[in-house]
Amino acid sequence: MTDIAISVRNISKCYHVFDNQHSRLFHAIMPNYHHGMQEVWALKDVSLEIQRGEAVAIIGRNGSGKSTLLEILTGTLTPTSGDVNINGRVSALLELGSGFNPEYSGRDNVMMNGLLLGLSREEVLERFSEVEDFAEIGAAIDRPVKTYSSGMMVRLAFSVQILIQPEILIIDEALGVGDFFFQQKCFARLRQMREKGLTLLFVSHDLGTVRDICQKTLYLQSGETQYFGETTKAIQMFLTKDQSLRTVPAVSLLPLSTPLFDKLATGAIWSRQPIESARLVAVQIFNLEGNIISQAKLASTIRIQAHYRAPVDDESLTIGLAIKNRYDQVVCSVNSAKLGVDSIIKRHGDYVTFEFEVDLMLEAGLYTFRVNISRPTGNNRSAQLDTTDWFGPMQVLWDYEAESAPFLGMFGLPIKGRLI
Repeated sequence: MTDIAISVRNISKCYHVFDNQHSRLFHAIMPNYHHGMQEVWALKDVSLEIQRGEAVAIIGRNGSGKSTLLEILTGTLTPTSGDVNINGRVSALLELGSGFNPEYSGRDNVMMNGLLLGLSREEVLERFSEVEDFAEIGAAIDRPVKTYSSGMMVRLAFSVQILIQPEILIIDEALGVGDFFFQQKCFARLRQMREKGLTLLFVSHDLGTVRDICQKTLYLQSGETQYFGETTKAIQMFLTKDQSLRTVPAVSLLPLSTPLFDKLATGAIWSRQPIESARLVAVQIFNLEGNIISQAKLASTIRIQAHYRAPVDDESLTIGLAIKNRYDQVVCSVNSAKLGVDSIIKRHGDYVTFEFEVDLMLEAGLYTFRVNISRPTGNNRSAQLDTTDWFGPMQVLWDYEAESAPFLGMFGLPIKGRLI
């Protein structure tokens, strides 16, 4: 048996978009007629090879071709050109509820899916109790699927994978619908299945999950491969690519030597090659032991070090830190002045490091950060001189089911209590 589970060679997919129905009709009658027709390429010469037992993610912005590639791999879509070879029994969680008959009950849909995938009726019945226990939808399993909520639908859809025991599992965002505890349960089962040799292909916008469960990542942009390889590098490219540098005022800055830049950028969660007018160079995140990290436990303390260049004639500058949650909400924004630091300039050199110490009194989840350098122009107002992109994600961890949390809700405010 080959060690290659999935092999994709120069896959392309082109759609024909017509200006009007007349053009569509003429093209159907005369295939060489192209007037009023545009070619839209969803994928262009995408290649990848996935070893048996590997977990590989596909990331990219909406419209980058992720779902198109998955549909080609599952056989529901035919490529315009290229070759696909799949070695093993494939199961897929694509669009929510796909493969279910909405008029049938959950029980009947489980039976139907099992039979369609080659299991006997006796094999489905033998494993059905395990599926029912995992789904945890109770009496709803005997109701028509059309009455299910999206969360119940994904519970049943994922539970069917236990019944099938696939060699290759393809997931397209489906697990993002389930509740927090069911997601934990699913990922724990995925890890168990991976230990038994499952090959996983996973599409998600949740970059923290991608980093946690996938060794390799394919980064797509406008249907083309930007990078295929180590997951952390793919995520960094995704978060920084196409982010143009902001225009900042020209100032007198000494050139940053390559050895110094390499040292500052080592393990950085954000960095950029220095240009003449740019102040910010790199950002690193540490725990209190001095280790570079990308995740930390709720209520723990982290240190965010921003490395920048600031000439001595730059007065009255502040450096700020902003934090966003996964819903694009700014949960905190603070700067050096509000922290009691009068000046961020050092008199003996252009190269400075400012450190933010943050107690992570935030609910478990994913967060992104941004650092900026500004000149204050009034109360709570400033003129921004330079900024990083939003970088991360940083994952705040907590097992709410197994441990008592120090607080519940979005934030842990500095509240005190006493008995009177």
